[in-house]
Amino acid sequence: MSVVLFICKYNNSRSQIAEAIFNKLTKKHKAISAAGSSVGAGIDSSDIKLMREKFDVDLSNQFPKAPNNEMLKMADKIIIVCDPNDCILIPNEYIKKAEHWYIPTLEGLSVEDKTKIIETIYAKVKELISMLDSQ
Repeated sequence: MSVVLFICKYNNSRSQIAEAIFNKLTKKHKAISAAGSSVGAGIDSSDIKLMREKFDVDLSNQFPKAPNNEMLKMADKIIIVCDPNDCILIPNEYIKKAEHWYIPTLEGLSVEDKTKIIETIYAKVKELISMLDSQ
């Protein structure tokens, strides 16, 4: 079993969405999510509703949390989901485990635009699971 840490500077929806999709699509591996230097206040209720209605994914128990060394050590793979120009820095010892996905923020977007971004996350998560399954 592989453990994947989805991480984002603000952790107000993107990393939790990726975590929830990952954990819905596979029981063979486990995902966790965490925030960087600016932990968000919570997940937008419209994102929770959208995920439930369009993707059958429950985010209601998700919340922003700060990363810690235990999470970084436990992770076999670290996926950084924020803008590379305004993103979290992880300690050098974990760089080899990290992969960067640039996923735009969902804040202030229409439902249609949010849906497109979430579909991108869904596709990337499916690819990641396939890669992990083949190892």
